[in-house]
Amino acid sequence: MNTLERTGLKVAPAVRVRRIPASGNAALAASGLIQAALGIEFSLSGLNKLADPNFVRNFNAFVLASPGTHTGLLAPLIERLVLPNIALFASITKYTELILGVVLLLGAVEVGRRRLAGPIAAQHGYEAPVAAVAALAGLGAAGLSLTIALMMGEQLPTIMPGRALTTAIPVELLLVPLGIAVAWMEAGRFRVLSR
Repeated sequence: MNTLERTGLKVAPAVRVRRIPASGNAALAASGLIQAALGIEFSLSGLNKLADPNFVRNFNAFVLASPGTHTGLLAPLIERLVLPNIALFASITKYTELILGVVLLLGAVEVGRRRLAGPIAAQHGYEAPVAAVAALAGLGAAGLSLTIALMMGEQLPTIMPGRALTTAIPVELLLVPLGIAVAWMEAGRFRVLSR
């Protein structure tokens, strides 16, 4: 018993603040960079679609020419739902990409802001909801990318001499694990920030 306790004064226990280890901080910064790249990719893709005055016609031609439209997992859905409503699905694709991109970019800015020092890095009440929405955007980006890969009939990465001068992993398939990684990171941030 210390002297303050002997006099009848209660002593509050020391509060221990848990700090993020430097490696965790670096990992968050790196994942924020990946998230920013995904955000830029999806934002620009959506803006490119908005800027194209012939997007519905081009989207229709893309869907009709894609191998997954005629064979594969998505073929019945594409033939019965997408093709008869091509203008609606073209609009959904365009705005979904733009919204996903903007949300991913905003989430990446928040991840980056918290890595800074000083008052700019202060925690705010809006961070947990932003992290939750960014996690959903990461899953949305992964799902949209997987859908496009399936529709295009992309093959799993293999060793192919014809691909010696191209990417070994088709971009659409590469975006799937990156979107899942962003969703995982943002879901973790949401859990921590909502406590």
